[in-house]
Amino acid sequence: MRGSVHLKYCCIFALVISFCCNENDKISIEKSASVFDIKQAEASITQSNEHFMKSFKAGDSLAVASCYTTDAKAMTANMPSVSGRNNITHFISETIKNGVKNFNLSTTNIWGDSSIVAEEGTYKLSDSIGKQVDKGKYIVLWKQEAGNWKMFRDIWTTDLPDSASIKNLTPVK
Repeated sequence: MRGSVHLKYCCIFALVISFCCNENDKISIEKSASVFDIKQAEASITQSNEHFMKSFKAGDSLAVASCYTTDAKAMTANMPSVSGRNNITHFISETIKNGVKNFNLSTTNIWGDSSIVAEEGTYKLSDSIGKQVDKGKYIVLWKQEAGNWKMFRDIWTTDLPDSASIKNLTPVK
């Protein structure tokens, strides 16, 4: 009988320990999930977009491409995807050489979590005299690289029926 009382107390003790550990695990998971701050990610993305537009206007394709992850992919209408930051740098350089001088972004929505953030918006492209050459919509998937939010997947498509300036660009494969 004494052994059975001892066994009963051991079982109760094990259940209490198990319950406590599970509650601590839940608290730990909730704390780690609450660490992500979408407003902080949004501020970082806004800052990166401002850098992107300023660098594009300055004709600095390297600075524009620095907004992308090393394994990024840019996907536009009527063209194959452009993969990798080096190829994206070349693509941006060619876009600038073909007369696009301003790339204006307008974010309409941002959502996500600590692993990936999505941005939705509209864009307008214009030449050196301010003539609009394209406009459309985009979605960018952002992920962190070296502690900074960078564009991982960038997809956009024109709202214009025929965008000759975009079609004339030839991406690097």
